[in-house]
Amino acid sequence: MNHISNPKNRMPWAVASLLAVMAVTCVLSLRVKSPTVDEFAHLPAGYYYWKTGDFSLYAKNPPLIKLICSLPLLAMDVSIDRERGYEDAGDWRPWVYGAYFMRENAAGYDNIFFVGRLPVVLLGLLLGFYVFRWAYELYGFLGGVISLILYVFSPNIVAHSRLVTTDIGCACFMFMATYYLWRVLCLNRKKAWIGAGICSGLALLSKFTAFLLVPIFVLLFLLSALNGRKEGVNIRHLGKGLKRMALHFVLISVTAILIVNIGYGFTGSFETLKTIPHESEFFENLNRFPINRIPIPFPAAYMEGLDRQKLDAEQGVFLNYLRGRLSDDGWWYYFLYAFFVKTPIPLHVGIILSIFCALKWRREKVSSAFVLVPMAVIFIVFSFLNEINVGLRYILPLFPFLFVWLGQLAEIRQTKRLFHYSAVALLALYVFCSISIFPDYLAYFNAWAGGPEKGYRHLLDSNLDWGQDLKSLKGYMKEEGIKEIGLAYFGHVDPKIYGIDYHLIGKRPESGYIAISANYLYGLPYLITYGPKPIPIRPNTFEWLHAFEPNASIGHTIRVYSIPEERTRQDVRAEPLALRRKPCTTGIRFSTTFRNPNQRPLDLSPQTASSSWCG
Repeated sequence: MNHISNPKNRMPWAVASLLAVMAVTCVLSLRVKSPTVDEFAHLPAGYYYWKTGDFSLYAKNPPLIKLICSLPLLAMDVSIDRERGYEDAGDWRPWVYGAYFMRENAAGYDNIFFVGRLPVVLLGLLLGFYVFRWAYELYGFLGGVISLILYVFSPNIVAHSRLVTTDIGCACFMFMATYYLWRVLCLNRKKAWIGAGICSGLALLSKFTAFLLVPIFVLLFLLSALNGRKEGVNIRHLGKGLKRMALHFVLISVTAILIVNIGYGFTGSFETLKTIPHESEFFENLNRFPINRIPIPFPAAYMEGLDRQKLDAEQGVFLNYLRGRLSDDGWWYYFLYAFFVKTPIPLHVGIILSIFCALKWRREKVSSAFVLVPMAVIFIVFSFLNEINVGLRYILPLFPFLFVWLGQLAEIRQTKRLFHYSAVALLALYVFCSISIFPDYLAYFNAWAGGPEKGYRHLLDSNLDWGQDLKSLKGYMKEEGIKEIGLAYFGHVDPKIYGIDYHLIGKRPESGYIAISANYLYGLPYLITYGPKPIPIRPNTFEWLHAFEPNASIGHTIRVYSIPEERTRQDVRAEPLALRRKPCTTGIRFSTTFRNPNQRPLDLSPQTASSSWCG
């Protein structure tokens, strides 16, 4: 019995069981979800990289996660034309290519995305293992289990651990890099800098958000140095310690840069800013100084992608939504509010308790800083130095650090049974919040927000509706015997891929069965690309539907209506938006105004690429 009750003997089973639950949850739920807006372009781009070695397609994001997800596709019967890269499509190029990829592989499209999502599930499991490992080393077995439970049953973590996007991969490698840095500076593990360097490089190859590791690492190195000084280390030993830290920082940086260059095959490395094409104001300003002649150790394609990200942020290419309002500039409190409404309430209680415990116990500050500093940097940068407010996923990398920090709740020493029962009940309620939203994790909103059905009152876009419920709509139509439906779907996948017979609805009311995505229904502008021509959807295009009550809500993201003829203003089908010629300019900036540098008209139709975005 003593052998079984030993925490070290129970540890492998506990970790394996929790991660198995997460794996099963992810696989079962991803099977019923259609490709989201970003996945539509990410997976085909990754396959294109493998087949052509050209990283210019979707260069706005580094290639690693796309390469990992598309690797299994090399063993499948996937068809592409290597010469067909749509180089003239401007910023819409990844989605133009994604549409071509979809039509070339229509028969196996659903299975391609099922297989392509599985590597992200593995990255989510890897991150979960490291969450447990770090919390275990800080707070013991119970602390590790608490942190892992919070991770495994986090609706936001599960939601993005099933998608071919960069968010989980970036969070995984940023977390691992910081963990190994902690081992270097706090545990004096001399070879751990190798792990920190490799993981930093992998993070930089996953998403440009990973550049936040630079200020995070600098702060952690400084805090470690100051801690050595406060502890009364003599000057001689302090000097040696500082030299060792400086050496580690250099080694980690060099290793990370090497990994990034390996990822791009050393193509275009060590070019100068003067020779690398750039459009953003940030790089234009840098180009005015003599440093524009200094060789940059990153690949040219990598720097071009970073430039495009900066340009998007500067031009406000995304229109932000919060509580029924649209804004180009966003709100400093957006991510705080999003966290408040999109995380389970028991987690809020746990955070309050952890703050109380941290103030009361005043535990070892340097180790705590390694989880608190990354959270603070990520939150401050995205709240105050960023104008893109389109999803809580942008601060997803802080979640693993938060879960580790909450592992300290295991150290609360209470003998009263009521406390233990309350703690177990709180954790059980947290688990229930996650289970109850299955399989619609992306649409999770807590009770404060009114649940997922009321989520549109607070947030839209990837917080709620990212085009993930097209397959479920087909299931509903089959169940209800609906043969054709009027449709305005937020996404890029052609509904006919799933056997949906539809016609596009427009601004004029019409009768019959209507299905509309929550984003469009509540005023978020975007672009319909699965029709004969691309159609810009402007705010309040479907305001007329607010007069009707939906018959059903599919996955909390698609509203289905059955509207009798006598309740419509005209007994005619709404004129398709594509037939109403309107200029693209609307007085506000939104995502259908992307640049096309060659000024050539574009099309996503299978026959040609020669029709206007404006319709």
